[in-house]
Amino acid sequence: MSSPRRPETRRRGRGAPSPGPAVVHRSSRRRRLAGIAFTLPSMLFVGAVMAYPLVYLGYMALHTYRPLTSSEITPAGLSNVTALFTDSTVRSSLRVTLQFTLASVAIEVVVGTACAILLANVMLRLRGRLGRLFSRALASAFIVPFAVPAVAGAYAWRMMLDAQLGPVNQLLGTSIPWLVEHPLLSIIVIDAWKMTPFVLFVMLAAVMSIEPSQYEAAALDGAGPVRTLFSITLPSILPIMLVTGAFRAVDAFTKVFDTVFATTGGGPGDDTRVLPLVIWRTAFTHLDFGSASAQALLALVISLGFGVALMVLQRRNR
Repeated sequence: MSSPRRPETRRRGRGAPSPGPAVVHRSSRRRRLAGIAFTLPSMLFVGAVMAYPLVYLGYMALHTYRPLTSSEITPAGLSNVTALFTDSTVRSSLRVTLQFTLASVAIEVVVGTACAILLANVMLRLRGRLGRLFSRALASAFIVPFAVPAVAGAYAWRMMLDAQLGPVNQLLGTSIPWLVEHPLLSIIVIDAWKMTPFVLFVMLAAVMSIEPSQYEAAALDGAGPVRTLFSITLPSILPIMLVTGAFRAVDAFTKVFDTVFATTGGGPGDDTRVLPLVIWRTAFTHLDFGSASAQALLALVISLGFGVALMVLQRRNR
């Protein structure tokens, strides 16, 4: 009997020629085109959903629309945009928003990084099953402020800072109306309390990713905890710290509305009248949608500035 015929792939053997560069290039090109064909519909849909509000916002910024006086949308040219540079309300709100953003982000980054380093030391030193359970419970406790909805947390802090019944004044033995005498400081503390856990867990991942061999080499050289902190830990996590701070700056600048609205309402006076609150009042209290659109464009441009800074930091990190 004749032996069965072997498959073609076996008869080629080791000396069979491999596919040439042209074949590999064509195969890679086909895969790339197939990937684009599959993702293009979703990309077009998401792009349209994101582009339409921005285009309509720019359109409204160049027009006047006040439903209380007229139902027609009339062209306004650049009057709404130029009014931003002469409007004292916008200037003061922009100053307050920038102060809030810089202060809250600085507190979150410093406190979050310090807590991340301490928590990493605790997690690395604990041994055994009970130690692991304790470290997980400790880490879970830090996430509670971040998990609480912003409005619920703001109302809770409003009760805690009450001049007569608030536990903060009872602990300090004072009767200070914090939201009246120190309104900006109060909303900075509230925002830092809520968002510090986010920074903490990002920086905790950065600290835990440092090679243990670096600390072993530092210990052999006789470096103490302080020297190890400033020579190994902080330089290693500094790029992540800068990127996280830039990301939080973008988020804090645009999402301060809920905390202010639930605590001070923008007062007293204009001490906490942030830009998102001004945009909301211009649109839904004064029903001046053209001016509100121009103010929203200003907030968008500033947020894009923070976003560009974030991308530059990411590129330098790479």
